[in-house]
Amino acid sequence: MLGIPTVLVTVSPQVSAQMRPPRAIYPNGFKIGNSLGKPGMRSLQRQIVKDALYQLTQNTRPGEVVTMEYPEYGEYHEPVSVGKK
Repeated sequence: MLGIPTVLVTVSPQVSAQMRPPRAIYPNGFKIGNSLGKPGMRSLQRQIVKDALYQLTQNTRPGEVVTMEYPEYGEYHEPVSVGKK
């Protein structure tokens, strides 16, 4: 194998598939700017990175985007701002 193996974490799977990345995961339902989860979600972010690295061991077709489910992303609530009027 030549080059550096890569994995794309995308929040736009249709657009990413057109670019035919060698490996890609789509955290289902994640928003732009939150491809690894929301700020402060360390355990979720760690899990997504582990899942992305796991894809390096899989035999995938270029352009194939693997959808991953992370229910804890939807359970997160923004902390209440203090001192905001």
